[in-house]
Formats: sequence, C-alpha cells, structure tokens
Amino acid sequence: MNYITWKGVPTMTSPEAAVSAAAALERASQQREDWSKATSLGRVGIFGNGMPETLIAAAGGLPVHVSLGTTTARHPIEAVIEPFVDDEVRHFLVRLMKGDFAGLAGIVFARDDAPAMIAYQYANEWIRQDREREPTPPLFLWNLVHTDTKPVQDFNHIQAEKLFAFLENVGLAYPSDSAVADAAAAEASRAEALMQLRQAVGVTLSGSTAATWRNAGRFMSAAEHAGLVTDALGSPAETLVSTRIGIVGSPLTCPRTYRMIEQFGTVVCDQQTFGQTWPGPGNAEADLDGILSATAADPSCFRITPASVYRAALVRNLVDAKCAVVLCQLAQTDDTFGWEIPALFAELGSHGVACVNLGFRDSNPDTGWLERASRLIEQALEARK
Repeated sequence: MNYITWKGVPTMTSPEAAVSAAAALERASQQREDWSKATSLGRVGIFGNGMPETLIAAAGGLPVHVSLGTTTARHPIEAVIEPFVDDEVRHFLVRLMKGDFAGLAGIVFARDDAPAMIAYQYANEWIRQDREREPTPPLFLWNLVHTDTKPVQDFNHIQAEKLFAFLENVGLAYPSDSAVADAAAAEASRAEALMQLRQAVGVTLSGSTAATWRNAGRFMSAAEHAGLVTDALGSPAETLVSTRIGIVGSPLTCPRTYRMIEQFGTVVCDQQTFGQTWPGPGNAEADLDGILSATAADPSCFRITPASVYRAALVRNLVDAKCAVVLCQLAQTDDTFGWEIPALFAELGSHGVACVNLGFRDSNPDTGWLERASRLIEQALEARK
C-alpha cells in the first residue's frame, strides 16, 4: 500500500487504484472535452485562463476547456483568418463553425488570455454576419480588471452579474451564496490535491506527467479531479533526471516538447498558461467578493497592476523551486510576454539561474525546432559545469 497525506491526514491508496486513476487522467487529457460528455450537468466551454470557474460550477454547470483540440477539417472561415493567427485559435474556430461545440450550453472567453480574445472577435463577427451554417452555442466575454480600487471592484462585480445573467439565459441557475461556497469547497479540495502533486514533481514524478494530470482537470469537475489526482499519486516513482528546470512564456501543451526538455532534467516550475498557474487563486475563495478579489490580485496574470508584480512572482516561484535553468518559449504572435524577457532573465541571472530563450515556435513544434531547442539547452547546461 502507498500512503498519501490528504489535508494532513494519512490516507491509503492501493496500487490498483493508483494505476486506474493515472490511466483515467491520461484518457481525459487525450479525449479533452469529449471526456465530459457523459455528465448530466450543463457543460460550459472555457477558452483561456483567468476566468474563475467556481462561478460556473455554482450555477450547476461543468466548465470544460475548448482550446486544446486540433482538427484536419477545413472551413470557409479560414479565408478571413489572418496568416499570423496561431493554430490554437484557427483550430478552435474551424471546430466551432463545424458544430463541434453545439452540445455546450455556452462558451466563456477570458479577456486576460490573448488567443481567447482573438478567437472571440473572429467568432463573434462571423456569427454577427450570419455566416455560420452549423449550430454554435452563445458566446460570452469575461473581462475582469486586475487591480483593487473601489471603481474596479464595482466593475468586476458588474462583470459577475453579467456572467450570471448569461448562465441563466443558457439554462443554468443563478449562483446562490451557498452554491458558491459548495463549489469553492470542491475547488479547495482540488487545490490541496494539486499542492501534493507539485510536491511530488522532481521527487517521484516528472513534469510531463504532472502537466498531464493537472490539465486533465480542465475537462472534469473539481471534485472528480481532486479524487483522481490524490489516488494517482500512489503510482510507482518515475526515473528522473536531477537537473531542475523552469518553463515560462506562451501557452504550451505539446507532449513532444515536454519530452525533449525532460531529456535534460525535470520541469519542476511551469509558469505558463497550461502550467502550475491554473486553477487561479480565486477559485477556492468561499464567497463572490473573495473570488473576485483573489482573481484580480493573481500575480500569475500578466495583466495585473503594476506589471512588475507579475515579473516578481515569476522570479520568486522559479528561485524557490531551485531551478538550475529556465527556458522561455513563445508562440508566433504572442504579444503578452516577450517584453518581460530581458528584465526577467537579468533578475534570474542575479540569482545564479541560467536562462535560455528558445525563441518562437508553432503550437506543435516540428522536428527542426525541437532539435535546435535541444542544442540550446545542452549548451546552457554545459556552460554551467
């Protein structure tokens, strides 16, 4: 038997339960939003980070992330998508207009997330012109401001009320105070499980496995995710490379890229959109005021005010994780992170952390990019010897 600490209490997970839970998380990661189709809850799509999903769960819905899928299908909307738009957005728009998301009650786009904003604008305009031919769910833009003045607090409450009206219009309930508290309690359980997951990375788990298990939760309820992660942590230890690696930059979900990186060490601090910054800190707060305030104060959001708070949070997390090297990688059109690189690298360098800018890459980098990135990492590690 394997023992795991759960909220300070030792619990016991059988090897069979651990293997089963790990396999379920892997399947959810592979199936993406299809994993959620068995639920009886109303499914609400999420595009991007920065939206407190607790509010959707409190309305009786299941938040399901929709930006990770790919498609080989073609659609006329591609003719109006500028060539610089990333594949993440292109694939989503084709799938949306092909009717792949018709079973969702609605889709919420996070204004904080650059690809989400682009996707919302294209989709909204195509639908406004009445050019869609397959069913598409209603769309909503979540626009929360990241500071703590009284006018901003009032603005963020108005945004929440608009969200609640949207959720009611698509068939869910208006979130009561008790429903918010119950949903937040489930998120607190997930947060505890993910804390245990972070502690296992670099000890018994690779960063690649942790990323898979963590992001599987984007397609299931917080309670289900917490239970599966807790059980899966009883899995046999992986063989790890001891060098501790951090990742920053654009949203990254490509398994091939993770495998390339972990030839050289273990990704112990993953500070990009699909890394350890999700779920956001607001999700586990017990009431609406707490949720909105904590979300607005999230230092992992690059839109927080002042901007230096974001960089300071990155540096603190990477240094506390004892990273020997930090890798930066950027999507082709990312306009949210590149300006941070010089100051970030300078601050990390003052702490003795080697930094490598792997440059721009596609959402699923080709072999040439992976080989070049591998050489850059190898050279940086050789220079530290």
